[in-house]
Amino acid sequence: MRKLRTLLCLLILALTIPAAIHLKGALPPDTQPMIEKKYGGWSGVLRLWVCEGWPVGAGSAAGWINRCVASFEKRHPGVYVQPEAVDAGALSAQGLLPPDLVLFPPGAADTALFAPLAFDPPLREGLPRDPRAAPVLLGGYLWAYNAGMIDRIPDSWRDTGLSVAAPDDDPAHLWSAALLALCSSKYSAADDRATDAPQGEIELGLSRDRPEETPVPAPSEGALSCRLPEGFAPGEAWHAFINGAAAAMPVTAREVRRLEALSDQGVGPDWRLAAAGDAAFTDQVLYIGAINQENADRLTLCRAFIAHLLSDECQAELHRVGAFAVTGADSGYPAGDNLRAMEALLRQKPLLIPAPFDAGWRQDAAGIVRDFWRDDREPAAILGLLARRIGQ
Repeated sequence: MRKLRTLLCLLILALTIPAAIHLKGALPPDTQPMIEKKYGGWSGVLRLWVCEGWPVGAGSAAGWINRCVASFEKRHPGVYVQPEAVDAGALSAQGLLPPDLVLFPPGAADTALFAPLAFDPPLREGLPRDPRAAPVLLGGYLWAYNAGMIDRIPDSWRDTGLSVAAPDDDPAHLWSAALLALCSSKYSAADDRATDAPQGEIELGLSRDRPEETPVPAPSEGALSCRLPEGFAPGEAWHAFINGAAAAMPVTAREVRRLEALSDQGVGPDWRLAAAGDAAFTDQVLYIGAINQENADRLTLCRAFIAHLLSDECQAELHRVGAFAVTGADSGYPAGDNLRAMEALLRQKPLLIPAPFDAGWRQDAAGIVRDFWRDDREPAAILGLLARRIGQ
C-alpha cells in the first residue's frame, strides 16, 4: 500500500512539472510592469531629506510634513514618501546616496543638484521665485512688549528711559536684521498713534478674523527715525523680558507660543504683540526642490509632491505647527490666535526674504546690519541696503 501511495505521488509530481514550466513562461519576467499597470505609473519610495534649520512655533515642522505625506500617498497608491531629518552638512557631504527631494532653509543647498520645477508655484506676491525650488512655509518676527511698562511701541526708544532686549544672531536667526526692520519706519513729532491693543493683537489695525481684507498701513511720514536706547547691545533677551528687565523684545512664533505657555501658568509679564517698521524681514522660510535624476516618472512624482505641499489642503494645515502659508490660502489659525495676528503682518508688509540658493546672503546681510544701532545712518537707509542685497 505504501508503494502504491509513493507511485501515485510521483505520478502527480511528473504531471505538475510541465504545467509549472508552462505557467512560468506565461508570466512576465519582471513584476514592475504589473505594478505600474495597477497604479498607473512608477511606484516605490521617494526619499525626502528635511533640513529645517530654524524652529517653527511648535518647534518642528515634522507634524505638518507627515500629514501632507499621508494625504499625498492616498492619492498615489504604491508611492511612499520617506522623510528623514538631516543637518545642513548632509546637503554638501560626499559619498551619500542622494535623496529625491530636499526641504531646506535659504542658502543651505546647491542649485546644481536640483531639477527644474516645471510648473509655476502659486506663491503670493513678494516671495522669492526660483525655477528650481519653491518656498512652502514661513515664519516671521514681531515686537512683544510688556503692557505693564508701556501701552504701545514708541516711535523711538531713545530718551524713553526704557530697555530693549534682543538675542545675539545665531545660525537659525539673523535677529539684528529683524530688529532693523522693526525699527525702520520714520515718524512725525506731531504723530499721535497711541493704542491700547489687547494681548496678542497688532497695533496697526490688523484684523484677526479676515487678514486678507485688512488695508495696508501707510508708512509714517516725517523726518524722525526710530533709535534704540543708548548703550543697547544684544544678549540674553528672553529672561530679561519675562523678568521685567526689558520693556520689549523681537519674537518669532516660537517665542509667542512660549509666552502663551507662561501666561497659561499665571507667570511672566502681561505681554502684547505689536508691528512696526516699513517692511518685514524674515529668514524663516523653508524651500523644497527635486534632485536631478534620469527616471522621468519618479521626477514627475517629486514635482507632484511639491505641488501638493503648495495646495490649499496642505497650506491650511500649517497652524498645527505654528507656521504660515506662502500661497493665498489661510493657514488655519482660529480667530483670537496670536499667530493669526502675526500672519496678518506678513501679508501686509513688503517682505525681505533670502533666495533659496543664495549661499552668501547671511554673511553679507550680517555685515550690513551689524551694530546698526551705533550707526549715524537712519535705519530705513540701512534697510534699503539690506533689501538690495537680498533682492539681487
